[in-house]
Amino acid sequence: TMVVGLVLSTIWVQKFRDRPYLHEKLYLPSGKFVKELSLSYREVVADVLWMQAIQYYGDFRKGNHDLRYFRGLIDLVTTLDPHFSFAYQFGALVISEDAGALEEGMDLLKLGMARNPQSWQLPFEVGFLNYVNGGDRQVAARYFELASKMPGAPESTERFAAFVYSKAGNRESSMRLWEEYLEHTDNPHLKELAERYIEKLKRSEPQ
Repeated sequence: TMVVGLVLSTIWVQKFRDRPYLHEKLYLPSGKFVKELSLSYREVVADVLWMQAIQYYGDFRKGNHDLRYFRGLIDLVTTLDPHFSFAYQFGALVISEDAGALEEGMDLLKLGMARNPQSWQLPFEVGFLNYVNGGDRQVAARYFELASKMPGAPESTERFAAFVYSKAGNRESSMRLWEEYLEHTDNPHLKELAERYIEKLKRSEPQ
C-alpha cells in the first residue's frame, strides 16, 4: 500500500505540475482522496508531495511556470499531515508574497493554527504578513504577542510586538521586520524569501 500510494502520488503531481494552463482544482487529486489511498502511510506520502511542492516553487523562481498549482500541492500536504507546521508557514509566505494573495495566505495560516494550537510560528506569521503588507498594526501586534506566549517562542517575538506598536513609518518598519526575520530563521527557503523582499524594499526607497 505504501509503495502504491507513493508511486501514484508522485506520478499524479509530476504529470500536472508541468501543465501550467490547467486549473489545479480540476486536475490535482483532492487531499481527501490521496489520504484514503495512503492509509497508514500518510506522512510518508506527504513528504513526497512536499518535495514536489518545493521543486515546483524552485521551477517558478527560475521562470519556468506560474504558481497556479502551488496552493493545491500545499493543500494535499497539509491534509495528509495536518501537523506539518512549516508547510503552512512557507506556503502562506509564497501565496502572500509571490502570488499576491494575502487573504488566501492568511486563511492557510489560520487553518494551521486551528490544527496546531501550540505552534508559535503560525500566529507569528499571521502578524508578520499582516504588518508588512500594510495591515492593521494593532492586529499584527496582538498576533505577535500571542506567538510570544506559546511554548518555545523566542524572545524576538516580544520585540516584534513592541516594534510594531512604535511610530515608525510603514516602509521602515517593514524593512526592520524582514531584517529581524532573516536574522532569526535558520530555514534556507525562508532566508531566501526574506533576502529577496529586503532587496525589493531597498529598490523602492526614495533616492
